[in-house]
Amino acid sequence: MKLFLLVCLLGTLAARKRNDEPKCDNILKKGGISDSFAKHVSHAIHSLTVEDLKMYFNKRAGANNNIPVVNPMLRDQPRVLDNAPSSGYDEEFKTDGMKHFDLIMKGVNMEGWRLTAFEVLERLSHVYHMSEIWVAAGQKYKKVAKRLNKVSELCDCVRDIDSNGLAKYLQLTAFQIRYPGITSGNKNITDAYLGGFLDYHISYGLQERPKNLVDELMNFDFSGTDEELIRGVVENLMDEAGFDEEPHDPWEEAAHSRQHWEWCVGELKKLLTPELIYDTAVFIHCQLDLED
Repeated sequence: MKLFLLVCLLGTLAARKRNDEPKCDNILKKGGISDSFAKHVSHAIHSLTVEDLKMYFNKRAGANNNIPVVNPMLRDQPRVLDNAPSSGYDEEFKTDGMKHFDLIMKGVNMEGWRLTAFEVLERLSHVYHMSEIWVAAGQKYKKVAKRLNKVSELCDCVRDIDSNGLAKYLQLTAFQIRYPGITSGNKNITDAYLGGFLDYHISYGLQERPKNLVDELMNFDFSGTDEELIRGVVENLMDEAGFDEEPHDPWEEAAHSRQHWEWCVGELKKLLTPELIYDTAVFIHCQLDLED
């Protein structure tokens, strides 16, 4: 069986902005922001930490950074935090890779922490993939910061995450991480969630989701507890995403690992588009609050 890597989640939903203010639509377009702004940025920022913000974007980032992220404690509320939290990297390690690896391994058996439904290799692949995005976005951020005034109409529209769709996309990302397969349309999985079983193990692939959910997503009310909203998510936000429901066979994976990895690399590189990098850099610049 091929190993499927969790790297996209909400980032693979077909999307467009749903901003009700034509003025902001025009301002965003003129500022070079793509029609997939909410999709791009929700994927790029959903697992950021204070340490990541310092490492890749600005060393003056602190606890009150104003960057919304999915809560890494997957059984806790709220689902989306107002500020990227501290991750507790071991600063004795000198490389980013070892800091990330150490953090993932420490959390392997911690219930409800980060990507609990996924294998260790998938968790590592995810954090390394996100690091690739952050490095590229961080480089673009430094250029954007030199020429874009944070007190500007463009930044005002970028920060209006309720109107530009980013807030909704982060909420859906949280549900897809907490309850893998909840939007797949597979009744074996969704019936389990509706029955109160909240720890399903599947893995998503890397392909685009086949169903466009923008209208349904923008009209969905995410106020309420997970238990109150699960049925609504299942019934209204199905994206028909592909998934791998069966346990992994490590021997079969090893036998085909090179071929599968070559495919994965191609899919990962497709996600690192100039549009995603620019959208993310502009959002971080406009949104990030810095310490004096």
